[in-house]
Amino acid sequence: MLDEQARHVALVRAQASLIVDSSRPVRRLVLSPGAKLAPSPRKRRHARRGAPPPPPAPRRHTSWRRRLIAAAALTVQVGILALALTLPGFQVRQVTVIGTHLLTTGAVVAAAEVPEQSIFTINGAAIQSRVQALPWVASALVSTELPATVEISVVERAPMLRIRRDGTDTLVASDGATLPGIDATAAARSGIPVLVDDRAGSPQAVNPVLVELLSSISQRFPSVFGCSVAAFLWGADDVVSIWTTTGWRAVLGDLDTDEALQAVPAQIATLAALKGQLNFVKPNFGYIDVEAPADPVSGGIPGLPAEVTAALLPVAPSVQPPPAASAVAPPTAPPTPRPTPTPSPSPSPSPSSGITLITPPAETPTPSP
Repeated sequence: MLDEQARHVALVRAQASLIVDSSRPVRRLVLSPGAKLAPSPRKRRHARRGAPPPPPAPRRHTSWRRRLIAAAALTVQVGILALALTLPGFQVRQVTVIGTHLLTTGAVVAAAEVPEQSIFTINGAAIQSRVQALPWVASALVSTELPATVEISVVERAPMLRIRRDGTDTLVASDGATLPGIDATAAARSGIPVLVDDRAGSPQAVNPVLVELLSSISQRFPSVFGCSVAAFLWGADDVVSIWTTTGWRAVLGDLDTDEALQAVPAQIATLAALKGQLNFVKPNFGYIDVEAPADPVSGGIPGLPAEVTAALLPVAPSVQPPPAASAVAPPTAPPTPRPTPTPSPSPSPSPSSGITLITPPAETPTPSP
């Protein structure tokens, strides 16, 4: 049972709910009789627009004239294209090659395989891919020039060593790519260190580490010793020697193993340490044996052998240079090149052969070859 106050509150809430939920009457516009309505100045946006004007009737004569002009223009274009594809004046007649210092123009043209067809139908991308397939081409660019010229621009790799074996040359790049010397220009062969390979048996590959090592020695040799490297000689006894332009050689020994290659910097450092004891520019000795860097040995008579002299001739085949031995040997005792090269074993100390034992300094400098 609710008390009187609770009943009163419930009744009030019920009445309030009825008032809120009840529907409100719609307001209607009521006009008194005789009242006049005034128009509003605002425009109704949803007012209907007028119908668009009908399109003008097409002119038949103008349409036919345009079709005739378009057909005539298309016919002229097709005719010009047919003439461009068939006229002999636009057939490829010339292929130019630029940027070659190592490869010959004939080798690049042969690899390009440019077809004899219209200059407008040449596939430059296909020609570029064929030229870049050459191991000595780093990149290539093919372009066409009217009326009938195809231009091939190449960027070559740099050779690091020229290997002479059985009278033929092979150029070697830093990435191991090889190129027959017959395919290289004479200017490209000049200035490259030469390795005369007299090893017996079939041609053997040269370790890329040795290629980089010999190239580095050839580049830095003049600044350290005052003379240049004439050639490197890999004899039939597997002994590697450095022949200099002043007629003496440095015997390095067998370089077939990784341990022997790692010992080459120490051997070159021993040579550099002997600069104060021996005259490398005007030598009175023929060789320095540094196979054992702690016990270097010198002896012999200066002078280049015939195989080294022959390896230098292809650099300038049109000019016959004087014998290399007389150019580098002292005037008092010019040696005579041997007509038939014979492999000589690594020199060994002997009191009867004029060999001098050299004591290296206590602190051996270590210049990088």
